[in-house]
Amino acid sequence: MTILIIMGINRVFQNTSEEKTSLENISVIIPFKNEKDNLPDLLAALKKFDYPLEKYEIIFVDDNSSDESVLLLKNNLSSNYKVVSASDKKFPGKKGAIDFGLKHSRFDIIAITDADCEPEPNWLKSVSNKISEGNDIVFGYSPLQSDNKLISKISAFENLRNYILYFSSAGLGIPYSATSRSIAFRKEIYFKLNGYSNTLETLSGDDDLFIREAVKQKLKIAVFRDENDLVYSKASNSFKEYLSRKSRHLKTSHHYLIKHQLLLAVWHSINIVSVYSVLLIPASKWFLLPFITKMIFDLLLKQKVKSKLPHNFNWYEVIFLQPVYETFLIINFINSIFTKDKWK
Repeated sequence: MTILIIMGINRVFQNTSEEKTSLENISVIIPFKNEKDNLPDLLAALKKFDYPLEKYEIIFVDDNSSDESVLLLKNNLSSNYKVVSASDKKFPGKKGAIDFGLKHSRFDIIAITDADCEPEPNWLKSVSNKISEGNDIVFGYSPLQSDNKLISKISAFENLRNYILYFSSAGLGIPYSATSRSIAFRKEIYFKLNGYSNTLETLSGDDDLFIREAVKQKLKIAVFRDENDLVYSKASNSFKEYLSRKSRHLKTSHHYLIKHQLLLAVWHSINIVSVYSVLLIPASKWFLLPFITKMIFDLLLKQKVKSKLPHNFNWYEVIFLQPVYETFLIINFINSIFTKDKWK
């Protein structure tokens, strides 16, 4: 399985190395709800975009905020920014806000990010280049910025692990997920998929269940990764926030296509068994072998992707965080079954 992961990563990296100069018209949609504390960092990042002003617009979609988010935005609007209120949205949660923003957009290409994100200057260039190749849906890398807190490290490490799978599966031609922190598509694709109408099993799923519907239609899904096109977001700052975020995400995994559920089940089962095999060493020293093998492969994999999926995990952190990650994978999956689905 690890060999397949590496093969997928190699294919993706080979396909994202060409230099292009496409400058398509893009509408950026940013849904938000009570994001007053995060919006200043987002606005600072947007001002650094290296993209012609006349070629893009940014639509902030307010989903019934009760703080001062709207006032903050209206006091910091640029010529190509606008704030709209999703008061009569069609779908519940974040999906409704995105759909509302899309219907108020001017341009054919729709790029989506979140209000707690910080896109790098070349994000729109990479979106434009990859879409112009004829792809239907494209997504990029969105690393989580972590501090020295344990939960922050766990959250960022898990995000890296997830993106390795996202990128690799796309490279192997079996995409199954992405995140709406960095995703884009043409408007005609959105309407071809009937918007989010077929993804209403959960409040979330505006990204991975949208990918699911695209896979059903055999649409072309690709990833982009070039210089200065990351979309940073903050790692969870508390265990409560982390568990809530992961519960929300994993709820959608219950609705993946069966083939994707089976592949993920096999992959995670192999990893979990390899990690916990170390507990059986008292019965036989040979149980140490799968654990050591997994740790070696994990270290090699993290080192291989570091140039394209940057991270700051040291070798000893990988060895420590890998068992923690597998353990929380079980906890979060169980938690996703019993917790209530909500956006904010």
